[in-house]
Amino acid sequence: MGNVLRALAAAAAGAIVLAGTATPAHAEVWNCFTSVNTTTNVAGALCSSGFGSYRVAAKCNSAHYPYTRTIVGPWVTKVSGQPGTWSTASGDAQGCHVVEAWTQVR
Repeated sequence: MGNVLRALAAAAAGAIVLAGTATPAHAEVWNCFTSVNTTTNVAGALCSSGFGSYRVAAKCNSAHYPYTRTIVGPWVTKVSGQPGTWSTASGDAQGCHVVEAWTQVR
């Protein structure tokens, strides 16, 4: 019986250690807004609620192959209780014309 109790105690201790190193819950942002400014050829994304990382992704058309590709802006972090910041991507920097935008979340 003593060996069984020691084995259970060891298993419980291991579970406590693993629980302390578990991956945190996924971040969640919402109330995200995307925009495409055809005058400046820039796409942007802004999330106003929640917390976590997000960025803008945009469909960008060009006269050269590949004719359509996806460009992305930098990952930005939304802190809970704080305003979000814009993630932007420039079509001019990629040699293409931004036509559509959406938000990517990680």
